[in-house]
Amino acid sequence: MVLGEVLGLRDSIGEIQEAIADFDVGKRLNVAIIAEPLGGKTTLINEIEKLNISRATKITFSGIVRDKRETSLPEDAKRVVILDNCHFLYMRKPGGFDVFYEFLNMVSSQDRIFITTWNTFSWKYLNEVFRLDKYFPVLISVPPFKKENFEDLLLRKYEEGEIIFGNDEEAKEEALVYIEDYPLELASLGRKIYLPILRINLSYLKKCILNRKEKEKKEEKETVENRVFGEIYRESKGNPGIALRVWEIGIDYPRIEPDDVPHFSYDIELEQEEAFVLELILSYQGLRKSEIVDTIDSTLRTDEILFQLLNQELIFEHEDGSFRVRPEALRSVIAYLEKFRLVW
Repeated sequence: MVLGEVLGLRDSIGEIQEAIADFDVGKRLNVAIIAEPLGGKTTLINEIEKLNISRATKITFSGIVRDKRETSLPEDAKRVVILDNCHFLYMRKPGGFDVFYEFLNMVSSQDRIFITTWNTFSWKYLNEVFRLDKYFPVLISVPPFKKENFEDLLLRKYEEGEIIFGNDEEAKEEALVYIEDYPLELASLGRKIYLPILRINLSYLKKCILNRKEKEKKEEKETVENRVFGEIYRESKGNPGIALRVWEIGIDYPRIEPDDVPHFSYDIELEQEEAFVLELILSYQGLRKSEIVDTIDSTLRTDEILFQLLNQELIFEHEDGSFRVRPEALRSVIAYLEKFRLVW
């Protein structure tokens, strides 16, 4: 069983494999896999590569492509070509689409099937300008993960039973019957001895009887574990990257309970150019400082904008040197940019 099946991507994998099978019999339908940042397209494309390892060539773009030669295929390229992160093939500035034109020419002229991945917001922008769906008639929008998928996603690196759901008080169970030492005076001996006697915990018994009636009225019982995953699902809205971040912040290893699951909301206040740079970072999923400078033509202004975005905790600097939207801020950032029609 491939990971994509476990995490609810089985239907998407099936559609892509069907397009590849159609190509084998002479029907060429290029594929575009579209997802928001952290939405699971990397997981999906990796599964496609594994399933087609002997007949596919994969190229991953990790930053804005400036040289047309970077889009050229190697001489030994196979008939199935996987291109990851195609949102790096253009720049939002005059003259910034030369590489993209070369890419479209290659896609339309080569006798190969192209399986591509795109950031949702870049795809919508480029499709509006270039009608990309003509070049990629098979569109795969990575679906939000379902609530039941999160248990596999979040617990797969732990041993069974390693994570404890609930707090210490919930884990403790009162005894219905217990042994208590009863003091007995022995006058003849002039001392006291203690005899163990069996006692019934009447208060606990009464509480159990009352609680049982109340529980019987409930149509279904929800475990602490289900409540934890329910809170994570609601906060992430099905985005696996957000869910992983929420889990990381909430867990006090090895214990987590519903009240530990954090909820995030950001009051964003930005100037127009700051909002534009934030939109770029969201649409590319990650930009280095030099790439932002090339877009807005000002090193000083770039420093000022990055300071503001970092100060409001909307972005962070990744270990590869790129600036990315914080997973926990992603929902607020999207809502803010949609409000001003910078993304749609």
